[in-house]
Amino acid sequence: MQTPFSFGRTVRAHHFTNRENDTKRLRSNFENGINTTLISPRRWGKSSLVEKVADLVNSKKTVVVCIDLFPIRNEEEFYTYFSNAVIKATSNKMEVWMELGKKYLKQISPKFSIGIDPINDFEMSLEWESVQKNYKEVLALPEKIAKEKDIKMVICIDEFQNISNYNEPELFQKRLRSEWQHQQNVTYCLYGSKQHMMTQLFEKQSMPFYRFGEIMYLQKIEEKYWVRYITLAFERTKKIITPALAAQIAQMVKHHPYYVQQLAHLTWIATEKTVDLKTIERATDDLLNQNAILYYKDTENLSSTQLNFLKAVASNVEALSSKEAISKFNLGTSANVSKIKDTLLKHEIIDIQNSKVVFIDPAFELWFKKNILKQELFKK
Repeated sequence: MQTPFSFGRTVRAHHFTNRENDTKRLRSNFENGINTTLISPRRWGKSSLVEKVADLVNSKKTVVVCIDLFPIRNEEEFYTYFSNAVIKATSNKMEVWMELGKKYLKQISPKFSIGIDPINDFEMSLEWESVQKNYKEVLALPEKIAKEKDIKMVICIDEFQNISNYNEPELFQKRLRSEWQHQQNVTYCLYGSKQHMMTQLFEKQSMPFYRFGEIMYLQKIEEKYWVRYITLAFERTKKIITPALAAQIAQMVKHHPYYVQQLAHLTWIATEKTVDLKTIERATDDLLNQNAILYYKDTENLSSTQLNFLKAVASNVEALSSKEAISKFNLGTSANVSKIKDTLLKHEIIDIQNSKVVFIDPAFELWFKKNILKQELFKK
């Protein structure tokens, strides 16, 4: 029987749990031309949310363009990838693509290559020297096409923080902001998997994308929705889990969407008919064992004081700069504590939530407690 849970990919249909308010808000932004930035820790469901809303608004009058910058390593690649994505999203005919490219990229003079399959093997290339002089043509492309076709366009860009790694990143960001902020028929949704870098791009007043649009901070899905989702999933597949044990699964991984799905899946495959606490314990061990090599590597790369800092966090110490915490966990000085915190934030090992330092990865926290602090995860 196929598992009723989904993780490791964007989720759709009945796997999409709650997010009603987020969906409504993002859809409203798309439909009303409000640029939006999504910020949350990785694997919290940003991509799934964007895909769901994109499906809801995509129509003859609203074209959604989805761009993933993960493989795009520099500004030159960005312009080529961006222009290809925009043109291909507005028609399914090769002849129209070529016409649009020639019409709106006159100063760049794009070149076209066509394979056996003109839909999937069509590519437009741009000469870098021409693009450097006429980059505004590329950035203005969606607005010009939207005006000509009398449509609205929504451009969703994943892994947007990667532009911070390009040569002269602030200059590039200024170019994007300067062109995009004046477009009336195009709306941008920018998001990425590195929360720290996204926050730097959009919250620092000195950065070009400061106040580019509305910033949406995704919150964790409430436990009651997870309980309903998990119990119904077991019920559909003729297995039984009580609401209390479904809540236990969500609580073990602190309601993290990716890990709730994964731990629920591991519990499901370990269940013959009815779930008990031992089943969840075995599933949790399985989850930690699957990630153990990665977690050992992450731990080995920590300095002794960084490791001690995480021990304090895992022990629920809140006043990490206090004399008691510094003495008990051998953290050096309060200045050193601040430096450690900044480093671990930058490397996305920890996060600050409601003024409290927490592990970003709840499975890593469980592994850390079990293997470093030697704590029992389940009461005997």
